[in-house]
Amino acid sequence: MSSANRQACPTELPAFCQQRHWSIYWILIACSLAVICGRIATVQNHLAKNETPFFCANDRSRWATVRALVDEKKVYIDDVITRGQGINWDSIDKVKHLGRDGKMHAYSSKPPLLASVVAAGYFAIKTLTGLTITEDPFVVTRVLLLLLNGACWFALMYFLAKTIDCISVRDWSRYYVLACAGFGTFLSTFAVSLNNHLPAAAAAMAAVYCITKIARHPDSRLPQATWRTFLLAGLASSLAFANELPALSLLAVTGLVCILKSRQWTLTAFLPAMAVVLAAFLGTNYAFHSDWKMPYAHRSDAAAVASVEIEPSGPVVEKLDKGGLPALIEDALPQAYRFSSVTITPGDWPATPNDVRRWNVKDGLSDNSFVIQHDLASTRDLFSIHPRSNWYEYPGSYWLKSNFEKKSLVDRGQKDPLVYAFHVLLGHHGIFSLTPIWILALAGMMVLMVSKRYQLRWFGLMAIGLSVIVVTFYVMQPTLNRNYGGVSSGLRWVFWLYPLWLVCILPMADALAQSKAGRFFCLFLLFASVVSVSWSHLNPWVHPWLYQIWPADLPL
Repeated sequence: MSSANRQACPTELPAFCQQRHWSIYWILIACSLAVICGRIATVQNHLAKNETPFFCANDRSRWATVRALVDEKKVYIDDVITRGQGINWDSIDKVKHLGRDGKMHAYSSKPPLLASVVAAGYFAIKTLTGLTITEDPFVVTRVLLLLLNGACWFALMYFLAKTIDCISVRDWSRYYVLACAGFGTFLSTFAVSLNNHLPAAAAAMAAVYCITKIARHPDSRLPQATWRTFLLAGLASSLAFANELPALSLLAVTGLVCILKSRQWTLTAFLPAMAVVLAAFLGTNYAFHSDWKMPYAHRSDAAAVASVEIEPSGPVVEKLDKGGLPALIEDALPQAYRFSSVTITPGDWPATPNDVRRWNVKDGLSDNSFVIQHDLASTRDLFSIHPRSNWYEYPGSYWLKSNFEKKSLVDRGQKDPLVYAFHVLLGHHGIFSLTPIWILALAGMMVLMVSKRYQLRWFGLMAIGLSVIVVTFYVMQPTLNRNYGGVSSGLRWVFWLYPLWLVCILPMADALAQSKAGRFFCLFLLFASVVSVSWSHLNPWVHPWLYQIWPADLPL
């Protein structure tokens, strides 16, 4: 091959160059999509006692909502998760709170928009074919996964190819990055399960393509057809946020790029598309929970509505512990909490500090309740009354302190943030140890920030900035939340960043492609990554292979 042919073909070059690129792109897209579809067509959890197409509590939580919406015509999952069924529908990923009927109900703790979209597909299948997810779980589940995850996978690969075509690099580098996306990331393992990570990554990839295309124009005089790109940017970036809340940062960056290039099209295309998605995201949540806040935000009780200061004395606490309501507290209660009869039990939730005592007070004639809290560390003996807003606290909840010994080791949380940071980056859940192609991405971010050749300094800065913010956010979480995403084959909280990282591989792959040794090194990293992600290709909801072989005498 001549030196001219070894060089990349910018999008401005003749059509034959574009045609050659896309001939290879389509082969890689088709092959990776075929692998995904073949795996979805044989979905089955081989680790479960009974045959089931569901893998874990995470996806069961969403499938239970799908079934409840279509078969039960309800937003809560009480009737779906009952015991004694052939397939286990129950999940630890659920919350309980008062419904519109004034009774306590169980709901999926996941944002309901994705499950609502899948439920629409299930409704169509049930209406057209008569198949139900209870009588024909494997057929219905596989068809729905093919429709959702198959479409997301195609979008991910297609928009990555479109983005690559906007950047001037060698042909080898283009095909290498697309192969990395098709076979070397954990997104391919999660394609067999109903999850938010693949849709978020596909949406983020479309947003990355849009802002790359918009930003590459030197001034604000954009082609007339670019308004469609603004429309897609608003739709994609908001969908990424709707599926991964930390992707709000990407939505903000996308909006900034758009408004800097064209205020007109930002107002007439980007913002309306974003508004539609956000309205659906918040609207479905309010329809389910009668609350604008996500269930994740209900991990603590609401602000105090009243308080009473009592001299330190044993009888007050003693009476509460015995199920009685002390007169001093009863007199301080707002009218809404003056129940004719009460049931009082000690509060039990791991987010409660050790120096705070809590009692749950429930109306004996209804499901109305409130919480009494006593701060032992305070210089005053203060008892405060709070509306119950801790949806994760209910009898039998997996997340209670009393269940600590029954929890998976990762769900107990890593106490040392430095140890946690090590494992997040290089250890048994490491971004670089489990998927070594991201070593090229990290180096590529640095190259993009300093190189004039690619004219993507802003992109390198964005990629490393968002990556640092997201990783730091999770490392600095309370102990309970430092759990690596639970039982998962990879650090799933960063999957939505993969599109940015894949683009950042391009400059490093391009530099290394100049020598045989460099290409061999790139191929070795890809080989190691493919082997690593293939370890869990049957079930993404298992511990990473590094975690499974990690020496017992080293810190977890």
